Amino acid sequence: MQASPPSSTPVFSREVLRLLTREIDGFVRRRVIAAVVIALTAAVLTGLAPVAFKLLVDAFAGAPTGQPVPLWQLLLLYVGCQWLARTLNEVRYLVFARAEQRMTRTLSERLFSHVMRLPLRFHLDRRTGAVSQALANGMQGFQIVAQQAVFTVLPVIGEVATVAFVLVELGQPVFLVILVLSVAAYAVVFWRGVLRLHSSADAISTAHVDAQAVMTDSILNYETVKYFSAEGLVRERFDGALSQTERQWLQFFRHKATNGIWIATVCAISLAVTIGYAARGVQSGTLTLGDFVLINTYLLQIVRPVEMLGHGLQQLSQGFAFLGKMVELFEQKPEPGNPEAAGEAAQAIGRLDFENVSLAYRTGRQVLRTVSFTVPSGKTLGIVGASGAGKSSLVRLLVRLFEPDEGRILLDGAPIADMPLASLRRAIAVVPQDTVLFNDTIGYNIAFGRPGCSREDVERAARLAHLHELIARLPEGYDTLVGERGVKLSGGEKQRVSIARAALKAPRIYVFDEATSSLDSTTEGEILRNLRELSRDATTLVIAHRLSTVVHAHEIIVLDDGLVVERGDHAELLRRGGRYAQLWEAQQGEMATKGTKTHEREKSTERECTD
Repeated sequence: MQASPPSSTPVFSREVLRLLTREIDGFVRRRVIAAVVIALTAAVLTGLAPVAFKLLVDAFAGAPTGQPVPLWQLLLLYVGCQWLARTLNEVRYLVFARAEQRMTRTLSERLFSHVMRLPLRFHLDRRTGAVSQALANGMQGFQIVAQQAVFTVLPVIGEVATVAFVLVELGQPVFLVILVLSVAAYAVVFWRGVLRLHSSADAISTAHVDAQAVMTDSILNYETVKYFSAEGLVRERFDGALSQTERQWLQFFRHKATNGIWIATVCAISLAVTIGYAARGVQSGTLTLGDFVLINTYLLQIVRPVEMLGHGLQQLSQGFAFLGKMVELFEQKPEPGNPEAAGEAAQAIGRLDFENVSLAYRTGRQVLRTVSFTVPSGKTLGIVGASGAGKSSLVRLLVRLFEPDEGRILLDGAPIADMPLASLRRAIAVVPQDTVLFNDTIGYNIAFGRPGCSREDVERAARLAHLHELIARLPEGYDTLVGERGVKLSGGEKQRVSIARAALKAPRIYVFDEATSSLDSTTEGEILRNLRELSRDATTLVIAHRLSTVVHAHEIIVLDDGLVVERGDHAELLRRGGRYAQLWEAQQGEMATKGTKTHEREKSTERECTD
């Protein structure tokens, strides 16, 4: 995921609101509604408590109150309103907590599932740390939005509405006008602050994502860092990202402090006007002492929640900004269909046809040019060529990690573009050139090829890959942890895990993409024999740089700059003396040179020992 400049998305983005409402299930919805009802009830009680206090003050001052009410009842009413309002607030937290945690879990799971379903083009461009930080920021933003909406915005609206109703009933329109003007002034100040803070919060979110991406990238490549003694370089790079984050936070707090000063000014002016007018009313006899206390209490009581409302809106702005990165991820278009859909592997006979297939990556680099070939069911096709000739791109097209720009691919006469991804990919097993393992046990990584299989199946697959004896010597056997990306295993051991995983899948089509490139010659020969036995009844594609791995293929095609320049079996291609024959002679010469050097080193060592 690439860093992006601060977004111009509206403060309260419609996309964010649509995301939140779409992901709310019945469990969350019921508890959110209950929390809102409790919050509004508590706000009304908070707004009515000063009325009871006014009646108490008037009763003590001897002012006429119409129908007399015993003092103990007024006192009980006042204390009861205060107690019930506070109690309901605590209950509200409890009710909402379950909804919040469920929503957090749901959003996290949906985002993870969505990212895993995004096409390869997205994953080629994304940065691991950026995606994880976008998720972290999104969760933080959601919590801010949810808490401010339920605990600040709605209660304050309910409290202000209650106060306005009471002032109207008291026949004090002047104070209602002052209240409305004060709220309007607060609204202007807060909205200006919200617009500024949203921009700053969006920049903070971007800076956080960049810093996390730099840190994750450096940690994943720690071996390269150590090889080049570049700890200082990556530290400076990370510190530069943190410095940008620090600057954005300072800008955020500068805007927040400025806005706070304006809020304090509006508060002071409102307080002065209201208290001055109320004091004048008491002196002239138009207001009772209880009215004065009520109005003063309301002013102080409204100032606090209105300020809370403003701060809540600012927090909402920050929350929506943090949610923005997560929304960008959700807006990425996933692969068609559901790769996890239930169903068996395609009942494929195994015939493959590539018809005039062309592919160019996003950079505009043409990788394949009108490539055509056929692999009959149960036969083996060797695909050779120099690095960058387009060999691995054929694999990506076959499992639909990419879609061809031109042409089509057929499986048993049917276009694979029309097949469900789940069925297609269950019919194919790929042993890639670069094997990356999960940070789990060896057994888990092998069993990944067929979830739910037995330990006996795992061990059988490990024996086919010449891995069982090695695992048996380990203290924890198949429960041995392989480390992040399989760092605790050698390259050859990781490749054998990949081979075992493919064998366990028992597909109709095998694809070996440089499947023995990390193995020594002796082990390679043994595994090649096992691979041939393993895929004897399956259609097989063998992509190789070392031509010794494809000499048994029924047909071999030679790729050069995305074009098929030669095709035929091993003997036929050698007789032609073309590109394949040149590659074969070059590799045989290299092997002979290596053998001579090895023999000379052995003789030299023998002479030294004799002397």
